[in-house]
Amino acid sequence: MRVTRRSARTAAVASGAVAALLLPAAGAFAADGPDQGPDPAPTPASSDQSVLWRNVDLADGSLAKVYQDGPGRFSAEIYAGGSLIGTLVSTDGRPAYGQHNGLHVVLRPDGTVRSWTETAPAPDPDPAPKPKPAPKPDPKPAPKPAPKPAPDQRKNTARLPDAKVTLPDGSVARLFTSTTWPRVELTRKDGRSLGSLDLRHPTAAHHGWTYKLVDAGKHHYKLAAIDTPRQGAGSWVYDFQGRIVGKYVAQKA
Repeated sequence: MRVTRRSARTAAVASGAVAALLLPAAGAFAADGPDQGPDPAPTPASSDQSVLWRNVDLADGSLAKVYQDGPGRFSAEIYAGGSLIGTLVSTDGRPAYGQHNGLHVVLRPDGTVRSWTETAPAPDPDPAPKPKPAPKPDPKPAPKPAPKPAPDQRKNTARLPDAKVTLPDGSVARLFTSTTWPRVELTRKDGRSLGSLDLRHPTAAHHGWTYKLVDAGKHHYKLAAIDTPRQGAGSWVYDFQGRIVGKYVAQKA
């Protein structure tokens, strides 16, 4: 069955769907092609051979209606918003090209249509995957400084004497009680040290006086302060609680 442009036009008007095909090409759509001079007057044979071949949606949403005008001859009517904006004709095996408001359309000699827009280039069909950034390692917390050990209070605290006595010569004796290691610290009135007494060194002397640590047995200790015979030959004995437990004063002749 032969479908002519005349019969297609009649069907379009009847249905109301393609009535715009009867409009002439709008001047706003520029078609590129060789200058062939004035178009020859259409012959009845050429107008009767044009048939609607396909509809093609273009890149910007407009529509191209492609007609086969004869063997190897195609034309395309471009519609935007329902209005005809231009017509492309491909003849002699050459493509036809046109553009309008950033829309580019090519009608190939086989009737296929390619279109694109300047503001929306065709995407890369196989884009290379973007490398993922390497994950950043979590920063390690700075190690906390080791706490300093508390100072040994025993080293900083001097042991207090169990008793303190002033001897007859004015010197001072500090008595430290211990069941295994008793000790006596001797100092002058001004605080200068005269030495110390213990079980290994139980005797000391100063300016005619003799100081002696006496082991009385059963872990009881005494301190004796003895004067020389030239100075009176007296003696005083103290326990480690600082009490006088014995006193002897030589009688003068």
